[in-house]
Amino acid sequence: MKIAIFPDTCARAGKPVMKAFIQSLQGENIIICKNNERPDCDVVVMWSWLLGMYGRDSIYNHYKNKAKFLILEVGGLKRNHAWRIGIGGINRDAEFANEQVDDKRLSLFNLEPYGWHNSEGEYIVICTQNPRSIAWDQGSIEQWCEKQIKWIRTHTDKKILLRPHPRASVNLNKLVSNNVEISVPKFIGEHDNVDFDKLLGRADCVVNYNSNPAIESVLAGIPVYVDESSLCRPVGNAIGSDMIHARPDRSEWCKQISYCEWFVEEIQQGLPWKRLREKL
Repeated sequence: MKIAIFPDTCARAGKPVMKAFIQSLQGENIIICKNNERPDCDVVVMWSWLLGMYGRDSIYNHYKNKAKFLILEVGGLKRNHAWRIGIGGINRDAEFANEQVDDKRLSLFNLEPYGWHNSEGEYIVICTQNPRSIAWDQGSIEQWCEKQIKWIRTHTDKKILLRPHPRASVNLNKLVSNNVEISVPKFIGEHDNVDFDKLLGRADCVVNYNSNPAIESVLAGIPVYVDESSLCRPVGNAIGSDMIHARPDRSEWCKQISYCEWFVEEIQQGLPWKRLREKL
């Protein structure tokens, strides 16, 4: 198995993660590539499913029908401390080699979810995501939000908060109306941390296609409505369904997502690679 690695596809925060992963591949047939190089290979290792940055578009387009992709990305459990690693993506359609799991990693992420909120919240939050991601296949963010508003309004007239992605410039002003408002993300500290958790305390539910806000919401005990491709679909509700706010048991789900993300020391030791290699 020949592995082509593109370390320059990641930003500064991802450099130590990529370095640790390269170290874990000692003994493998690897090629460290510049972004303009295109060697024949079986597996491509690159940073993020978010195109339009660091030459990822060209790499993806060249190899998408020729090799498997192994993607490193920011995690959703301990942001900027743990990192998601998946074959063919970063969401539910990716392979994380997490079929056989236990509860040994739960304490690493403090994965003891809050009890489900059973009382009615003040508003419904619609969380958008970055449209440049391969994980986003819904076209215009504005049109998608408009569709969700229409669906929600068939069930309730509760206030709706539109939550833009903090790094994606999208104009949602035309969707603002009576009982529909925009909640602008505020950055806190370093590394793209935002104030999303402050919204959850009074939220009735969260609508999100397939990105990290759904994970944060589920762990906070807020019912979610997501796409089938979301990692939260096993513990969430389907977008477009009746708004019954299903609140399933999350214990097995917590075990599985704990094996989707890894700390730098674990990556360097080869723990994720040992699991993922068998799937390549």
